[in-house]
Amino acid sequence: MFKTVSVIGGDLRQLTLADELRKDGYDVTVFGFTDKISYDANTTDIDAALDSEIVILPVPVSFDGININTPYSDTRLGVSELTKKLNPISLVFGGCITQAFSDALSKRGIKHRDYMLRDELAIKNAVPTAEGAIEIAISETPFTLHNSNCLVLGYGKVGKILAKSLDALGAKTYVSARKYADLALIEGHGCYPLTVSEAKSRLGEFDIIFNTVPALILSKNELLHIRRDTLVIDLASKPGGVDFETAKELGIHVVWALSLPGRVAPVTAGIIIKDTIINMLREEV
Repeated sequence: MFKTVSVIGGDLRQLTLADELRKDGYDVTVFGFTDKISYDANTTDIDAALDSEIVILPVPVSFDGININTPYSDTRLGVSELTKKLNPISLVFGGCITQAFSDALSKRGIKHRDYMLRDELAIKNAVPTAEGAIEIAISETPFTLHNSNCLVLGYGKVGKILAKSLDALGAKTYVSARKYADLALIEGHGCYPLTVSEAKSRLGEFDIIFNTVPALILSKNELLHIRRDTLVIDLASKPGGVDFETAKELGIHVVWALSLPGRVAPVTAGIIIKDTIINMLREEV
């Protein structure tokens, strides 16, 4: 059984994760947070922090591939430094692990897992993502969501939760999907189904467009048909689903809403990460 855990870097999600693991009986050490952060197991000794059976890194592990993501610390920790100092017997968890980092860990024989690739995390994260998108829609528009014409592009994990939430708020909710089974499900859930081609031909009808598709779905050809007073909220991960440069030239207001769970609900997001890692640990036994 694993008992010692180090939580290295990250934001309030990681601190919540550390708290939840400690409540579960794990011996937790935290590194990468300023001494202004009140946490009993906060340490500035990276060697001590890495002396654990489990090492949990943030999401993303690194923004630049050079330094570990430590927004609450003035001390920089290099990815290469951490890789060299990791105990080869440690089990490493991280979010959005790059191929280069994975290769470096594998070269040292260090077992590692990317918790952001887990379906249960993606499904649970869809709720704060949808709530965050709705929060943006409310704050960025001069009208109510009730009776507004909303289009959700894509009916994956986020699209399903978002469409349901918009419909519950009284929005006229249209959803585009590629699969006929999804179109039937959209209709069954009380929303208006559109094929991809139908959605593209009707882009000018909507007050708010939410994109959940992780591909360039709103290119120049599509943007030309969108009204200038339409709000576009892109929920797709990098590189996004909108031609942002063209949108700016056309005067279309686009909000690229990345990492909403960590921004709008860090406590919930931290608990989701913790639950996911516990599931992964059970599979290791």
